[in-house]
Amino acid sequence: MKKCALTVLATVFAVALVATLSTTTSAVTAEETITGMLVEAGCAAMGGTNPSAEHVACMVKCAKNGDPIGILTDDGLYKITGNWASENSDKLAEWMAKQVHATGETSQAGGELLLEVSTIEPVR
Repeated sequence: MKKCALTVLATVFAVALVATLSTTTSAVTAEETITGMLVEAGCAAMGGTNPSAEHVACMVKCAKNGDPIGILTDDGLYKITGNWASENSDKLAEWMAKQVHATGETSQAGGELLLEVSTIEPVR
């Protein structure tokens, strides 16, 4: 009887622990569209909301080297996940530091906002 009770208690604890960890490390929402400035994620803080031409050129170079790309919004920096950046380097260079609408699945992991992009287009 004690063994059965301990097994049940251990199972309940394990399920509660997994549920807690999965909700704190990653929360996925439905597909949504966000609007913000396309940036190289590491340089986003240094460039501000109006980066110089030299800074934009640096962001393009870093992004083409495979550095993370993001979209800087009023809510923070959404790092782009998936293959969009590597498959769209021409658009990346053209739209860097410009306002874009991006649609995809958002999530949060390790305190970072993430966006798995399905489409990006410039704000007109």
